[in-house]
Amino acid sequence: MGDREATQTKDYKLLGYRFRDDKLLAEALTHPSAVKEGRCHGPDNQRLEYLGDAVLQLAISHLLMVRYPLAGEGDLSFLRAEMVRRKNLADVAGRMGLMAMVQVGPSIESAPRVARRTVAADALEALLGAVYLDGGWDHAYDLVTTLFTEIPEPGELLKGSKSTLQELIQGRFNGEVPRYEVTEKRSESGDDRFLAKVYHGDHYLGSGTGRSKKRAEEAAALVALEQYREDV
Repeated sequence: MGDREATQTKDYKLLGYRFRDDKLLAEALTHPSAVKEGRCHGPDNQRLEYLGDAVLQLAISHLLMVRYPLAGEGDLSFLRAEMVRRKNLADVAGRMGLMAMVQVGPSIESAPRVARRTVAADALEALLGAVYLDGGWDHAYDLVTTLFTEIPEPGELLKGSKSTLQELIQGRFNGEVPRYEVTEKRSESGDDRFLAKVYHGDHYLGSGTGRSKKRAEEAAALVALEQYREDV
């Protein structure tokens, strides 16, 4: 068995999916730096990453709808946002050992760990895009359900987000606390909701809605926390 064939066999085992078009797999595992820095001729995985992002969003939305048939739109949106954030994608890619399979240029090989985790997260999305093109929706969805097994409970993300954000800001800014502005949003159907915006000083951090002021503030705090987490 040749080196290329052995590598492909390993890739198939890793994904639980056998590509019909090997070129799609190779493209998904080629970071732009590998092309720009002369490691290979390309194409790189940016177009597949673009497609894979959409595939992932839809697959996670479907997965959550099936898992939690009684959950509302707000909880489902928060759950999806948590599952598709870059840090979580990097964690999933790390458990797969995906980074060792991605072709990169010398600049990435010597880059900090945070940068390599971003490369791995991008490659995961590209792989999902490649599986979708090669095998269709069912195979792409099956891969998502196989990889994304850690699914938070509805409401779990909102619980304590205000206190977590306050502790984070207090720790970083010598005891300062976030500030909330809440307005009521009335609707003709009677499904009134509240809109909360959270600030650190005059700096806007995020907004959220809820059926009560407290829930709206928790939702806004969660959005703010997500912005901090994206930098991890």
